[in-house]
Amino acid sequence: MEKTAIEFMKKNRVVAVIRAASYEKSLEFARACVDGGIRIIEVISISPGSERLLRELASRDGICVGAGTVLDRSSAERMYDRGARFIVSPHTDPAIIEYCRKNDITVISGAFTSSEMVNARNIGADFVKIFPASSFGPGYVKAIKEPLGFMDIMVTGGITADNIQNYFLAGAALAGVSTALLSGGDDYQSIKQRAEEFSRFSA
Repeated sequence: MEKTAIEFMKKNRVVAVIRAASYEKSLEFARACVDGGIRIIEVISISPGSERLLRELASRDGICVGAGTVLDRSSAERMYDRGARFIVSPHTDPAIIEYCRKNDITVISGAFTSSEMVNARNIGADFVKIFPASSFGPGYVKAIKEPLGFMDIMVTGGITADNIQNYFLAGAALAGVSTALLSGGDDYQSIKQRAEEFSRFSA
């Protein structure tokens, strides 16, 4: 399962990061993104109704659903029980990675320097996440990939339809998008239209 999830994510590349003030709004947001062609959904675990939303989305075919802002092992266990196929943490936590390895869950760990990235990979992370990516730009990803070409990087924070392709060209494997999907209106149709724009960048 884990290998399949990794391959699916590398193929589709664009991750809709879901966080809203209520379960109902998060569900509308997620549905609009999926209907707009985005196939990877990251549900922020500390947002209202996140566990319920995970259960709802995990039952849908054709998408890969995971949990973000997972801060400790117990949260990873809870999100996995609700249907998460991947876990995203803002830091590198050996306990989270160990749990994910034992249960064949794809794990994405926050890291910034080359040392942090290599350490995360050495203890089992499948991807490393740079956040906020916009503070450093695609050039930083390119610089990291030159000596660490084997590193699979996810960029999140400040990703827009205007710059996402630059991150992919620099070597990013995944790009998480949230604010850019909501800016200009958070109604279903507006989000769906912007999701369609982002889904063009899937590999």
